[in-house]
Amino acid sequence: SLVFYVNKGKTEAIRSIARNAQWFEDRMPWEPRYRKQGVTGVSANAIDVVVESGDSGPVTPIGINLPNDERIRTTYGSKSVSLTNVMEAYDRSMPDAYYAEFSWTDDEAGRARRWGSLSSELTTNMHEVIGHASGVTDNRLQMSPQEALRQYYSTIEETRADLVALFFLPHPRLAEMGLLPADHQADIVRAEYEAYARNALVQLRRVREGTEIEEDHMRNRQLVVQWLMANTTAVRERRREGRTFYVVVDVDVFHEGVGVLLSEVQRIKSQGDHQAGRALVETYGVHFDAALRDEILARVERVDLP
Repeated sequence: SLVFYVNKGKTEAIRSIARNAQWFEDRMPWEPRYRKQGVTGVSANAIDVVVESGDSGPVTPIGINLPNDERIRTTYGSKSVSLTNVMEAYDRSMPDAYYAEFSWTDDEAGRARRWGSLSSELTTNMHEVIGHASGVTDNRLQMSPQEALRQYYSTIEETRADLVALFFLPHPRLAEMGLLPADHQADIVRAEYEAYARNALVQLRRVREGTEIEEDHMRNRQLVVQWLMANTTAVRERRREGRTFYVVVDVDVFHEGVGVLLSEVQRIKSQGDHQAGRALVETYGVHFDAALRDEILARVERVDLP
């Protein structure tokens, strides 16, 4: 449960995305038969949290999308909530040394400091509002996608929502809607793509034992970045002075790769393709090198990262 109040200024921004949900749906990169027609019932709020409990405390989400049941979502719509002051707190908790430690160049670190908060908030809002709310199930699937994909459903769904946000972030429509400044959109997109790749590396600090990621959001972030590294030239692993970096070398290829992967992830969900979902998650989203994790742990200790 959450005790909160609505942030009216931030809510107007997130609701503008909801009002344009059909526009985004019509331009999804997946097969037209999986695009939702007549998108309705998408409600959205941005809130400032006072206190949380249960599944929201003491470890808080940054966004919520309900319901989880795909049948209710398809028939009646969905509800999105963005936890505005939580995202702000995350941003403020990052010490300046973090950007220097995990950015390949000073320019990357500068972009992160200047645009990271805006790009992260916008991406999260699109993840919740048009990511989770989009797409339809194949008519031939005789069960819900949850039942078909079983233990891989949540990872696939979080991957899909992230990819929707990453795919539309460069679109001029966002500037037309007043969600970001048009003259800085290219820098904002690069900053978010770089942050996404960086996070897939730094998040290993949370897995202190073993060599497998269990949490679905963490799996989905690693899946996207590792897939891009294996199948495109968008992201490269580089090393300097014994330190590992995930470097975005081509923003356009990153965007193209996101579109290709998103199309396949939607197909997997729509068709309930358990075999393909399992292969995608297990190949790219679960396993990692313990030595890399140990390196990351030592580096976050040096920069005092919470």
